[in-house]
Amino acid sequence: MGPSALAAAGGFSNVSRTRDSLPWLAPVVAGLGVRLVGLQARPIWYDEAFSMLLAARPLPDVLKGTAADTMPPLYYMLLKAWQVLGSAIAVQRLLNVLLGVALIGLVFRLARELYGRRAGAWGAWLTAASPLLIYHAQELRMYTPLALTLGAAAYCFVVARRAASETRWSAAWVGFVAAGAAAMYTHNLALFSLAAFDLYLLARREWRTLGRLLGAQAVMVLLFLPWLLVVPGQIAKIQSAFWTPRPGLLEVIQAIFVFHAWLPLPEAWLPLGLAVSLLGLALTAYLSVRGVLRASGDRMLLTLIVGPPTLLFVASYLMRPLFVPRAFLLSLLAYLVLAGRAIAEARPRILAMLLAGAFILSSIIGVSALLSHDTFPRSPFGEAAAYLRSTRVPGDIVVHDNKLSFFPMHVYAPELPQVFLPDEPGSHNDTLAPATQWALGLTPAADVESAVGGADRVRYVVFQRALDEYVSTPAGQPPALTWLESHATGAIRVAFNDLWIYDFDL
Repeated sequence: MGPSALAAAGGFSNVSRTRDSLPWLAPVVAGLGVRLVGLQARPIWYDEAFSMLLAARPLPDVLKGTAADTMPPLYYMLLKAWQVLGSAIAVQRLLNVLLGVALIGLVFRLARELYGRRAGAWGAWLTAASPLLIYHAQELRMYTPLALTLGAAAYCFVVARRAASETRWSAAWVGFVAAGAAAMYTHNLALFSLAAFDLYLLARREWRTLGRLLGAQAVMVLLFLPWLLVVPGQIAKIQSAFWTPRPGLLEVIQAIFVFHAWLPLPEAWLPLGLAVSLLGLALTAYLSVRGVLRASGDRMLLTLIVGPPTLLFVASYLMRPLFVPRAFLLSLLAYLVLAGRAIAEARPRILAMLLAGAFILSSIIGVSALLSHDTFPRSPFGEAAAYLRSTRVPGDIVVHDNKLSFFPMHVYAPELPQVFLPDEPGSHNDTLAPATQWALGLTPAADVESAVGGADRVRYVVFQRALDEYVSTPAGQPPALTWLESHATGAIRVAFNDLWIYDFDL
């Protein structure tokens, strides 16, 4: 072959490689772009502030604080290591952004393994545009790592069942164990998703593979054993201190909704959001069932879609309600793969266009809503903190009605003298364990009088939601506000959306 032929062959090879990379590269780049929008500007909320503050503590405090809380420590340890790059909110959020982008590539690999490149490309695009996954990619919490580790477990499971060589088979099972153990160290509810693989093999009566799966899961439990000792205490805390409604039809509809769009939506957008969500679900189900789920991959994905929510639904009636969409992210990934396959293979193509259009429209609605959300629990804390900083005078003390406003504003303005009042003991708001408070180095004041101390001016911060909740009580307003009104003068209040700042001269 002459030089010109070699050059031509090399050029053809480069074009071929570029063409081969487009199915996953384009959605990865687009997914990265949308996940970077508002990375610094979006308000953080209590849970994110909690993650940032706990991760910034020495490692022994991170472990102690996590053990007294409700989640395993892996995400906090990852965030702690990441914080060496900087303390800015955008920098800390970038960790989950990159993990979220990796998730897009993983879904492409999973869908390609099951159905081919075209389905992989569509699965990647749907993952890139998913409002729920975009939200968690920008949130300083453990849900993106949870989705990534569970998705990796699913991919390794598929490869293990299809492996043609002993080497690939062994590597896939090792990967499954590693990914599953990482998922368990990321979120205590990962167990419900990992159990879905057992349900699938039981339904298929694949006893030999089920035996291997159980062996792999036994190794996962052994790897998780160091943390397993504290899990009963965390479960007891969830039972006593956290609340979600017992699931019914409304919660199921909400889960379907956030798999496509987002909640909360502006009231005017709700009908359209619900319509396109139901259309997407109906078309995906129709196009999948029309083929009577002829591929084994279809049946596996169906089990992963239905299994974790069903198990969580049942558990919600046996213990504390646990039916929340973020707890079955594996179901969302499986659903996006199945929808991607439906778009790739649908005939007539008008059905594929309708399904793709339903996902695109629901994504536009959902992403617009979540990026513009700036009320409880994501009130504009940065703006409020800047106001307090610019109007501060000697003798000020900032008193927060509860920890939900204190933690974010402590992140935005750590130099301000700020305290927060305790939650009512035993109430559903009483979620911050004393051991976690000590690990954070942040404890509430005993009451408003001790919080005020010898200050000249009190700047009382309270949510409109808290004011509304007290309207139906005999006092009609928070006790701290009653005390301040009886001991101070010159009450002036300023609103930052639904967050109020009252100034009282003592």
